[in-house]
Amino acid sequence: MDWNQILFWLLKSVLFFLVFITACAYYTLAERKVAGYIQDRKGPNRAGPFGLFQPLADGIKFLTKEEIFPKNVNKVMYLIAPGISMTCAIMAWAVVPLGGVLPLPEWVSRKTGLASLDLQIANPDTGILFLFAISSLAVYGIILAGWSSNNKYSLIGGIRSTAQMISYELPLGMSVAAIVILTGSLRLTDINDAQVGLWNVFKLPGFIAFSVFVVAMFAETNRLPFDLAEAESELVVGFHTEYGAFKFALFFIAEYMNMVTMSCVVSLLFFGGYNVPFGILEGSEFRAIFGLLFFTVKVLFFAFLFMWVRWTLPRFRYDQLMTIGWKKMIPWAVANIVIASVYIGMDGFWKW
Repeated sequence: MDWNQILFWLLKSVLFFLVFITACAYYTLAERKVAGYIQDRKGPNRAGPFGLFQPLADGIKFLTKEEIFPKNVNKVMYLIAPGISMTCAIMAWAVVPLGGVLPLPEWVSRKTGLASLDLQIANPDTGILFLFAISSLAVYGIILAGWSSNNKYSLIGGIRSTAQMISYELPLGMSVAAIVILTGSLRLTDINDAQVGLWNVFKLPGFIAFSVFVVAMFAETNRLPFDLAEAESELVVGFHTEYGAFKFALFFIAEYMNMVTMSCVVSLLFFGGYNVPFGILEGSEFRAIFGLLFFTVKVLFFAFLFMWVRWTLPRFRYDQLMTIGWKKMIPWAVANIVIASVYIGMDGFWKW
């Protein structure tokens, strides 16, 4: 057992965690700024220059507020629920590759015995399955929060959210199945590498899968126009109505972590991931750095898309939400699996 490698892996994990947490904290600030711009107001501008310390102020507020437990709650489940949501959000991005393999300086290699740094915590053969398996477990945090709060509106919010997330996991998973057929692998790095020449979104099955995936992505993250789990005007924020202080902060940060994770996944599956366009810098030691920059730009675009849609489109009715999921998305996703199979068969035929 090489303790240097284990220590290096732990340091990398901590560094990735700090980067993601910081990114999510400033994602909340960015959304409030974008909302202010769309609504013709300034947004947060008091805590620090241009409001840059607002996430820090919010964090201090959440940590120092009084912890209140509603009467007759199931305390064990009440406390476990936000932990489940946060844990699933953290574990999901553990398999997301942020870039290629970054060469390390010689002095670092001598001390650690490692010649390169893989910009990914883990790279299992079934990475995409692990990602969606962990993401699907987050529904337990939501339903437990609604049930254990001893509040009818929270319970209704939890039930609506459970039905919504289960309904849209089906088209989400089937849209990814088409990408697996196109690339021939469940490993996220292999899916990324298969798009060196042509991104999946520019292939017919890939474009259909992308269209289904984006709609399901908004529903899975409980974002407008599919935020029926919260629906402030109907449920007083639904399943987490009875949560405050640090317990609420866990739900809050988990939502933004899931949005960042989904932005990474949609970039990896459909838009070439961290591939540098046109084969530029192929074989160069700087390829991983530029790949990380291109990947960051793609992720930022989809992160902005979440905000743009939220402050632009109205909320769907619940029956409309279910109709879109079961009667539109699922049939399209199933048909696309057939299209992807035919596409691969025809491609192999012409090569033969």
